[in-house]
Amino acid sequence: MKCIVGVDGGGTKTLALAESLDAHWQGRGVAGSSNLHAVGFEAACAAIESAIAQAVGSAEIAALCFGLAGAGRAPERLAFTRWAQQTYPGAVVQVVGDAEILLAAGAPSGAALALICGTGSLACGRTAGGEFVRCGGWGYLFGDEGSGFAIGAAALRRVLQAYDGRGPQTALTERILAHRRLKTPPELIEDLYEAASPRSEIAALAPLVEEAAQQNDPIALSILEEAAAELTRMVAALYPRLGQFAPPLALGGGVLLQGSSLRQAFLRGCAAQGLAFSQVIAVSEPARGALALARQES
Repeated sequence: MKCIVGVDGGGTKTLALAESLDAHWQGRGVAGSSNLHAVGFEAACAAIESAIAQAVGSAEIAALCFGLAGAGRAPERLAFTRWAQQTYPGAVVQVVGDAEILLAAGAPSGAALALICGTGSLACGRTAGGEFVRCGGWGYLFGDEGSGFAIGAAALRRVLQAYDGRGPQTALTERILAHRRLKTPPELIEDLYEAASPRSEIAALAPLVEEAAQQNDPIALSILEEAAAELTRMVAALYPRLGQFAPPLALGGGVLLQGSSLRQAFLRGCAAQGLAFSQVIAVSEPARGALALARQES
């Protein structure tokens, strides 16, 4: 049996979806991060291969599409393409950024916007003429504003400032220490600097900020408002380039989809800036966009 495969590779996990050419059979597989800037190229390839093996089983692959975080530039795409062609000989291979599969899943045609907020962050769009445009996605050292990593890092700063006495106390202290199984804030330094993947571990603190915000902790609320403002700025930068009033907006990434306080603050920010959308689509599995792109090549 021949099948097509779509892969959504992010900073936290990799999801592979497989589907037979007649669409009567489907499979799925999950592995760890496949962001090469977070785990390195070899580990990223290993995660992709593991997820695909789970999804495909014994089926023969006719076409693959990888939508990968951290693979937005030509050299990175070429490296993954060459690896995939060697690993899956005979299959048609397509490598795109994770934002492109989000657009394909949530708004497959016409002018549209998409926003990803998971471990990292990125806004992108497709103009009325079919041009792909993007904003952000520069990685945690230079960008990823409003992302899970940015939220987690901000929370850690506020916890340590409270410990120093140069900032107000916050419920985040107790939540983060309990999550990391620590007793005092200074222990966070060794704990996180020596973690196998500090970026992912810090991004994993974002849901704790959401929980504290739900309990009206003022520090958590301010962190999410700042994150939402950054996400709004990215979308606002692309909005006038689409050439269409009120385009659809696709949302992706666990931090944004699972964080109602962050999502609501972001939508309020967009409304305040006059950014209207024909519809807002929550895309829980962008890998389906990768699957659709793979089917076009099969």
